[in-house]
Amino acid sequence: MERSRFDRDFDRRTLLKGVGASAVIGATASVGMGHATAQDEAPTSGGTLRYGLNVEPRRMNQLNTTWMTDATQHLFSRLVTRDPETGAYVPELATWEISEDGLTWTFQIREGVTFHNGDPLTSDAIAWWFEQARDPDGFYGFKGSFSAVETITAVDPQTVVVTLSHPDAAILFMLYTVYSSIHNPTTYEELGADAYGIEDVDGTGAFKLQEFTPGDKLVIVRNDAFNWPAEFVANQEAPYLDAVEYRYIADASARSAAIEAGDLDIVVGPNLADVERLSQNSNLTVVSKPQPACRVVNFNCEQAPFDNKLVRQAFAHAVQRDPIVERLLFGQGVSAHSLVPPIFPDMFLEETTGYFPYDIEQARALLAEAGLVDEDGDGFVEFEGNSWEPEMLVSTDTELVTLAQVMQAQAAEIGIRLSISQIDLESLSARESSGEFDLVTGFYLWDGPDTMYEWWFLSSNIGTTNAARLSDPAIDELIEEMRNTATLEDRYAVVKDLQAAIHGDLVPLVPIYHPLDIYVMSNRVRGYEPNAFTLYPRMNDTWLA
Repeated sequence: MERSRFDRDFDRRTLLKGVGASAVIGATASVGMGHATAQDEAPTSGGTLRYGLNVEPRRMNQLNTTWMTDATQHLFSRLVTRDPETGAYVPELATWEISEDGLTWTFQIREGVTFHNGDPLTSDAIAWWFEQARDPDGFYGFKGSFSAVETITAVDPQTVVVTLSHPDAAILFMLYTVYSSIHNPTTYEELGADAYGIEDVDGTGAFKLQEFTPGDKLVIVRNDAFNWPAEFVANQEAPYLDAVEYRYIADASARSAAIEAGDLDIVVGPNLADVERLSQNSNLTVVSKPQPACRVVNFNCEQAPFDNKLVRQAFAHAVQRDPIVERLLFGQGVSAHSLVPPIFPDMFLEETTGYFPYDIEQARALLAEAGLVDEDGDGFVEFEGNSWEPEMLVSTDTELVTLAQVMQAQAAEIGIRLSISQIDLESLSARESSGEFDLVTGFYLWDGPDTMYEWWFLSSNIGTTNAARLSDPAIDELIEEMRNTATLEDRYAVVKDLQAAIHGDLVPLVPIYHPLDIYVMSNRVRGYEPNAFTLYPRMNDTWLA
């Protein structure tokens, strides 16, 4: 049967041809999306929730990795969390008081909280965590977020006092994130930083780690002792589920097939071409929300010729975003010109939408100015008189692999011949950290996009979170100014200055698009509610009908 022009199931060759051309006509079908509700049934206990992941699970140790997965939300608790309805910061493991000058924070720890091994949670564990997080020699990629912390004092078993060198408007946000999960220091030091998070974890969360095969399977089981969730959680006791079994499925189409076949109960990130069909399946519910995320292409700013911003600017002029959203995402996303998605209007810089518009001639002129010209007439520029084929690294994620191929096609239009190396996430992370790459596809999924400017561009984070390996004193100064803001209004003003400098001039990376967060779940799943204020939804109220 002949395909109509509204058929969403484009093949990859058609996609690459379309987005590599100067004009693309695409159609976006509207997708009906529902929400799985608990209905009028009483929750029942038991059963294993089978959960399909679109990102490879890695070590569950926030102090020794820059990427984890959904299970981290359930294995650990944090001092602070956020109300899913209002976004307000509320107590989880502790209440807190702040002095009038904003420099002294007193945390009162909940009584009766225990780690998975039965040890009580005391102020010593909280003080230990703060010391690890701010250790300048530690791996923790976000230690800069706690640079204002001067002293941590365990006053008594349930009280910790933290003093700051200056007010910091971002402290509560950082304490709420999964990267501020509280560990049992005794277990951590017994296992060591490399084994902890793979062989075992010891948190205070609603679930315990049972089995973990990095890159494949992750199983967590109910913590029967758990009875300290935040006040907004309906089920104030141990979770209803016996266990959650996470399976990593790299191919998006395979994730769609698994949920349709009943092999999984929830999948994250189905094949976007399948979303419309899945939403019409009476046995499934599709839930979609704006995602605090951005897909990007990072340049290695230490690697010639990408150490010349003219080359990076030329590449930026070659990118066509709207066709990528239409064809690659089937309309399920927003073109990105900044790391900050437009859903954060207080910090989004509107002017970024006008930076580096698609302009092939301007791109070629910038390359020529940087000394990259096509001298042998083969259609591709040479660098220092030699043929040049920069390597782009990409993980095995279907969406990012296709994005890399699109970037390869668009770069070819301005005479850059890209090669693509598709490798596992662990190997990619190692090469990224050591600077062994020319370009690398990347993304963040984080509900505080302002913090990305510190993590990704602070020069001291080269080798950890600064994938682009940008070292710029002016950017470091702006980041330091952002750290020292006492109010969010002041902080967001500096974030706008950072957007202008990063995206309007230096271009260490090119933002491509902001995706949607899409979950597909079996109708037997009850009480699972993704929300905008938590990257990974909680499981305490989730049960299986």
